[in-house]
Amino acid sequence: MSKIKDYLEKVAKVTDETLERVLPSESIYPESIHKLMRYSTFAGGKRIRPSLVLATHEACGGVFNNENALLTIAAIEMLHTFSLIHDDLPCMDDDDFRRGKPTAHKAFTEALAVLGGDALCIEAFEILSRTGRVDMIQEIAKSLGTKGMIAGQVVDIESEGKPVTLETLQYIHDNKTAALIRACVRCGALLAGVSDEALAKLTSYGNSIGLAFQVVDDILDEESTTEQLGKTVGSDREKGKATYPSIVGMAESKKIARDLINQAWKDIEFLGDKGAILHELAEYIITRIN
Repeated sequence: MSKIKDYLEKVAKVTDETLERVLPSESIYPESIHKLMRYSTFAGGKRIRPSLVLATHEACGGVFNNENALLTIAAIEMLHTFSLIHDDLPCMDDDDFRRGKPTAHKAFTEALAVLGGDALCIEAFEILSRTGRVDMIQEIAKSLGTKGMIAGQVVDIESEGKPVTLETLQYIHDNKTAALIRACVRCGALLAGVSDEALAKLTSYGNSIGLAFQVVDDILDEESTTEQLGKTVGSDREKGKATYPSIVGMAESKKIARDLINQAWKDIEFLGDKGAILHELAEYIITRIN
């Protein structure tokens, strides 16, 4: 796994460098909102979503440091951060810690956290507009809206404490988590100008690893520690949230995650050796501890 660790570190470095130049400075008035945006965006994280964009782009013949690719990964990380800030709010999951640090509404105020998340979302689309790629802007917007992340979040909230079918749970995970991950893969492919056939296979890969990512999150919420996870473990169970372990059990959840990763590997066989990093990213998703 050293190869994928090195790749993730490489992507994290270039992501942070790009974020540093596109995010507003803390010295710009009003300073409080810009401090919050930077506090949350630079709070850590493995930069898996940017890694998927760049790994797909490279596997399909693109260049690692392509400026449009760099702008895209910065915007996606900002959008991911916006979703986490809002997800942690008292009116949502009411979490006090994220990545081992106080959440935005704890480090600042609840009102500023709402506005900070909004600002990251808005600024991200301004950055995406610099690519001139309307297709990618549409792709990412769709993954976040009421046909994507927000839809999954709504059904997740409305399902708390209620009996939930496996079909509903998959809808929640497909939209709340997998939609943006799938968009990352598709954007990397679109930037490289792949064929429709290749895009379909990569979309399937994105679907599989996106769902596997959330299944593993469900498992980690039961089996990990607060120190490893960087947030309180067991919170899903306490809030009555629908998870794979709560519906199908732990052993079956682990089998589902492995089957999804195996399917993802089949989807990218057509890439041959060029898909090595995507292959390792899929394995990393299922073996990670946080």
